[in-house]
Amino acid sequence: MDIDSNGTRIHVTQRGSGELALVFLHYYGGSSRTWDGVASELSDRYRIVATDHRGWGNSEAPADGYRIGDLAADAEGVIEALGLQRYVLVGHSMGGKVAQLIASRRPRGLEGLVLVAPSPPSPMLLPDEQRATLIGAYQSRESVEFVIDHVLTAKSLDAARREQVVEDSLKAAPQAKAAWPNVAMREDISAAVASIDAPTIVISGELDQVDRVATLQAELMPRIPHAAMHILPGIGHLSPLEAPIEVARVIARFVAAIENKSAVCRTPEQVPIAFDAALNACDLDSLLGVFSNKATMRITDGEVVQESPTELRNGLARLLTLRPRIHNKVRRVLTSSDIALVLLDWTLNVTLPDGQEHEERGTATQVMEKGRDGGWRLLISNPLGLN
Repeated sequence: MDIDSNGTRIHVTQRGSGELALVFLHYYGGSSRTWDGVASELSDRYRIVATDHRGWGNSEAPADGYRIGDLAADAEGVIEALGLQRYVLVGHSMGGKVAQLIASRRPRGLEGLVLVAPSPPSPMLLPDEQRATLIGAYQSRESVEFVIDHVLTAKSLDAARREQVVEDSLKAAPQAKAAWPNVAMREDISAAVASIDAPTIVISGELDQVDRVATLQAELMPRIPHAAMHILPGIGHLSPLEAPIEVARVIARFVAAIENKSAVCRTPEQVPIAFDAALNACDLDSLLGVFSNKATMRITDGEVVQESPTELRNGLARLLTLRPRIHNKVRRVLTSSDIALVLLDWTLNVTLPDGQEHEERGTATQVMEKGRDGGWRLLISNPLGLN
């Protein structure tokens, strides 16, 4: 179907049903059908809405109006025209930057934000030669296939999906192809993104060469301190096409947590419970979700990780190799506004490399912070606080 939005005819595909809708925004080079593999896994539970950005897919291609704000206004018009009362935004790459801007406006009905290999909110400034190469990447079958094989993917696409990427890339209007590298990619929406208060998850391919994990941890995560990150092993930039089932699984889990109101810890006392459950299940992503992206933690071996999501992930990953079992018992909580000081006793059991069981005990001091999404997370964790 087509919807007149923001003065432009926007093509929209829909499937599924339900009170909660998932609104999908595609990448630079894609279309609404980029999400087909993901949507097919979710349409039995949710209403699926996927748009073609202006100039892409089957949408109208005006001569101008391709800034991030224009694309955001197009999507907002679709949401309004469809009368969506409750929805989760899902944006990939360029669509992820558009989704960030929409979410920063805190629209009524937005219940969550999923950013899949998103372009960061800060400007991506390329040398003229690289920008020219990007503009020319989607001009011929040969150039598109080269980009697929050497830039966009880490896992081979099947023949049908590969052909789809070629067709979508070549079909786009020239002004749409030129606008991302020349204009939208260079826009700075960092200040706006700092206003996002919806529950947020970032899904990143481990081998993404376009919007790398390290780039997102430096440029995006600190601006949305309550956002959690899920890394897909062995996957590149086109995760909705390389790993649609895995992407759908992460989205489903995130949305289910929103629906049953377990997406965030609503009190400081819930944080140790969530920490125990994640650690004992060896669930690294859920464990990291208990921490603020600006967290400082002293690991039990004495190592201190300070405001580095990468180092925190690596430190906790090493701990999980020991198959830990932990139990935290809160002794005291002192809360003042959005900060809480927590004193708790803990017992940690691990299996050493030689197979021996080892137990440690201590009393930890923790500082927790209430985020913009209303969830409490660890800001400072010192397991050896009173030892």
